Amino acid sequence: MVKIILVAHGNLAQEMLNTASQIIGKPAGEDFVTFAVTTISSVQQEAEKLQKALAACPEGAVVLTDIFGGSATNISLTATKDLPNCHVITGLNLSMLLTAINSRKKLSAKELAEKIEADGKRAVINATELLIKGL
Repeated sequence: MVKIILVAHGNLAQEMLNTASQIIGKPAGEDFVTFAVTTISSVQQEAEKLQKALAACPEGAVVLTDIFGGSATNISLTATKDLPNCHVITGLNLSMLLTAINSRKKLSAKELAEKIEADGKRAVINATELLIKGL
């Protein structure tokens, strides 16, 4: 099964996982790992920790990070650069995480990464404009 790793600033990764677990009504499972990035985090040291977690993922992994260009993404890209079956998707939102939880058992790491990205983009909606248009 594809492992899902959340890497985000502060407590965001753990809180996103907690929230997703509440929505689905059960813990997300042991196939999920969270990493908290702080102001004292070293990109190289944190990347080494993440790389160790990724080494134990024979079926691959998808790493979800909070923001492109941020420390969490830089750490993740450094850790996965030599791991072709590990994919970094940035812009973490709850829709992406729910997709990861619900689809990780039936898709390869690459397929899951593609689905997470597509579902995350579809979840961004200007609800006010939608309401104004009466849809």
